Amino acid sequence: MEQQVIPFKLLLVDDDIRIRLGLEKIISNHFSQDEIVIFSCENGLMAAQFLAREPIDVVITDIKMPLCSGIDLLKHMNEQKLSCCSVVLSGYDDYNLVRDALRLGASDYLLKPVDEGLLIHTLQELRSTALRPASSSQQASSLSSMLKMQQLLEVFVGSSDLYLSEVKNFEQEHHIHSQTPCLMCYVDIKRALYSNHLTCFQFLADRAETFLTGSQIIQNAKPAVIYGGLDAYWIFLLFSDDIRLAPEKVLKPFLELLEKDHFKYSVTPIWYAYENIRQADIDCRKGFEKYYFDLPYTLPREPISLQSVSDCLGAAVSAASLYDYAATIQNLERCFAMISSLRPSIPEVKKEMNHFVYSLLNKNSAFIPVISSSKFTDYDILEHIEKAESLSALQKGMYSTINHLIGELMQSMEDKDDYVIQKAKEYIHHNYQDNLTLNDVAAHVFLSGNYFSTLFKQKTGTTFRNYLRSFRIEKAKELLTTTNLRIYEVAQQTGYNEHSHFVRAFKSLTGQSPGDYREGR
Repeated sequence: MEQQVIPFKLLLVDDDIRIRLGLEKIISNHFSQDEIVIFSCENGLMAAQFLAREPIDVVITDIKMPLCSGIDLLKHMNEQKLSCCSVVLSGYDDYNLVRDALRLGASDYLLKPVDEGLLIHTLQELRSTALRPASSSQQASSLSSMLKMQQLLEVFVGSSDLYLSEVKNFEQEHHIHSQTPCLMCYVDIKRALYSNHLTCFQFLADRAETFLTGSQIIQNAKPAVIYGGLDAYWIFLLFSDDIRLAPEKVLKPFLELLEKDHFKYSVTPIWYAYENIRQADIDCRKGFEKYYFDLPYTLPREPISLQSVSDCLGAAVSAASLYDYAATIQNLERCFAMISSLRPSIPEVKKEMNHFVYSLLNKNSAFIPVISSSKFTDYDILEHIEKAESLSALQKGMYSTINHLIGELMQSMEDKDDYVIQKAKEYIHHNYQDNLTLNDVAAHVFLSGNYFSTLFKQKTGTTFRNYLRSFRIEKAKELLTTTNLRIYEVAQQTGYNEHSHFVRAFKSLTGQSPGDYREGR
């Protein structure tokens, strides 16, 4: 007589009906009603009441809900000694919530929007365990195999030398020598950081087994395989004497499975001899840089170099030090376009961006307390530079952070007149080449000419006229020493239409004529 299969009972708990309906649709697309029966509740209190009268196999619950949270529901399930499993689904990537959920027995913690593949795999595993509980010997064998591969990985890829005997046994068993070719594949699992890593590793292990049993190329090659997790990566190693095909050709079916599940991966570009496995590891990790440079590829017309990037960042520093957000972003836009085209190493990108921050601190010390107080917040600019996983993420983080920092400085100024003078200076620095008047600048900062003149003298210790003249002469000195422009051309480029006025102003401030100054450089 055929044994009747009892449907798996699942309870969805979320205060958002759209989430419940969406999850129900996803699950129904993968399981029939004979396999899984779905119930739902809109909060933890209703779920607790439902569980009191209806036995359930798995509860999928949100964290933040009115009346009774997901954590409260898990506590209730523990107190009542309910045997059902639980999966926490939340939009909050809070470590404390993760820790509390896992301590209370949650089988997994998944972030919204849910990864459909991970969710279905989790349910398949829970359902499989419920319908076909593994024997003690099967569990021991599985754990032993996982432990063995983990130990090998820690020697091959990690820095451990505790399991060298296991490595020797592996080499002898699979006839591996110093020149045996090997491939390496890294899968980045940081995107599932708040999920149970063991579940994610098992998910990838299943994908690997599907690949190994379904690829004719692999079956013919009879490779030795090791896979498992280290740090934030799942690693796959393949040893084979058959190296007729390129690595990506051999691993193509497996890589297609990874792409289908939206994983980021990196594969060694060539077959490496076993004795060079450390270099293979370095090159494989470096392969993730292809995901970093994700901004549109734009090639500026002029030749570019890291010095070009540094110069552009220097201009951004000058603008930011004057609290000019628009000019800062304009220069950073150009800088990111250069980086996108040049594609230096990621450490070089971080070095340049860190130099931008420290140069800003040196140029305007007012940024020091604001940047310091932003540490460990969403506006920690150094953290953005260090942790950004892509150029677009770095760009977005820096733009929002710089906007926040400049805003904080403007709000914290004890004397708002300081900001008015700062904006006036900024306007002078951008328009000194024109026929600039005191009334032009006063209008820019929305003050009358007389009041602005008095305020400027009070705050700077000099008159508007003397400040403008000093700034123009400083620019003239730069042009005289760095270009071959004629004296009258220098005069025109620094706002002097009359050559004689320029010479008189230059000599008044420097004690030399422009010509003598150039000759004496």
